[in-house]
Amino acid sequence: MDLTRIAVKLRPRSAWEGIDLGFMLARQWFVPLWLLWLVSAVPLMVILTLLPLTPIVTGVLLWWFKPLYEPPLLYWLGHRLFDERPSWQEMRKHWRHIVLPHLFANLTWRRLSPSRSFVMPVAVLEKLKGKPRTQRIRVLGRNGQAGTWLTIIGIHFEVALEFSFIFLLMILIPQELLWVDWQSYLLEPDAVSEWIHQICALFAMSLVAPFYVAGGFALYLNRRSELEAWDLELGLKRMAQRYRQSRSGSGLTVVLLLCLSLSMMPVEFVWAGASDRELVRETIDEVLAEEDFGRYEERTSWKFIGEIEEEDNSGLVEWLRSLFEGFSSNIAAVSELLLWLLAGCVLAYLVYWFLQNSGYLRPLGKAGENGQRNLPTHIAGLDLRPESLPEDPATLAAQLIESGEYREAFSLLYRGALSALVHRHAMEIPDGATEGECSHLADEQLSGQLNAFFSRLTLVWLMLAYGHHLPEKTQALDLCQQWQACFGSES
Repeated sequence: MDLTRIAVKLRPRSAWEGIDLGFMLARQWFVPLWLLWLVSAVPLMVILTLLPLTPIVTGVLLWWFKPLYEPPLLYWLGHRLFDERPSWQEMRKHWRHIVLPHLFANLTWRRLSPSRSFVMPVAVLEKLKGKPRTQRIRVLGRNGQAGTWLTIIGIHFEVALEFSFIFLLMILIPQELLWVDWQSYLLEPDAVSEWIHQICALFAMSLVAPFYVAGGFALYLNRRSELEAWDLELGLKRMAQRYRQSRSGSGLTVVLLLCLSLSMMPVEFVWAGASDRELVRETIDEVLAEEDFGRYEERTSWKFIGEIEEEDNSGLVEWLRSLFEGFSSNIAAVSELLLWLLAGCVLAYLVYWFLQNSGYLRPLGKAGENGQRNLPTHIAGLDLRPESLPEDPATLAAQLIESGEYREAFSLLYRGALSALVHRHAMEIPDGATEGECSHLADEQLSGQLNAFFSRLTLVWLMLAYGHHLPEKTQALDLCQQWQACFGSES
């Protein structure tokens, strides 16, 4: 996956901003997505119509088979977002590999999953199955319910569009030709009314489907960008590219100035130092002008404009008073009961808080069975198990640096540092944490020389892993020695 070819701008977004991004993609590519959905749904509706089924059963089956129509839209979106244009022949050729591998599960125990559009990319694009798929969904779906709300809102929009189409059709038919009224349509519909209902339902589902699939896909992309720091990776790549361009441009400027000075000697001398300083200043201004170094926000606030004249509601107040006059005693009793329940809940919470902070209750989420901590085994794709590390990571890393294998060396140092922080220093790190989150947790839980070294090691690792910027050899070897001093001892 080449992130430099992505068609959207990667930046930190909330879940709702991610859904809005998906809706924008659906609006931009609505026609091909809509046609892809109809190509899968209309043939199935024709087949169901030819079977001896009632219209209501046909409508339910057409709705139940939605997982048959949605994966091709996701496949097309995933390739189109990275500047690829799948043709109709390619979509027809890969249709079996897109839909069939997970079709049975999608039509049975996964059919009523409220986050179907959000987790669909894990199976269709990443092609994960079984336990890896479950673990991946658990990491992606942590602290996020936007996918469920997207499904709930999508259902409401489908129903609203469906009845809107039916109402529009009925008001367009002349009264002399209208064969049914609303009461008969809702309570005792005939065969024609039922088939009109199913056609309107199909049309409503086809209009909502591109936005539903694109919204879930954008949520998935937003969560992966957050976990894997895609915006940071692209930003470092752009900075490295500008740095290489500025160096090549500066060298060309020096050569031109040197030729000019030789041609004009001994009349006058041209100093290249001033031009270099101007070029560096212009380069710095261009870098600072990038959005990575700041952004503008537009905020809306309320402003007091004066008192608002209140309407005379004395008649309404008198009516309410007369309405509830006979129930005042009951209201008082209910209010008293609610106050006692509230007081009991507050007292129970205070007792629970005291017991938990006094050590009588084990803190939830901090330990597993027998009081043992649940230690993560993998963070940011790195294996943190002590048995997976060599006996002396610092010495082996220094040997790798001497042979020019900087990435392998610093991967070993960073992995060993995380393992030591988790197992020896009892640092709490969640399973799906990124490098930036690990550094933030170290600032909160560590202090002194250990925190300073881990921050420095994290910065060098990020510049090397995502920006492909190699540190100097002396600096790299110095980090190996400091690693040995911080983490080499088992104490």
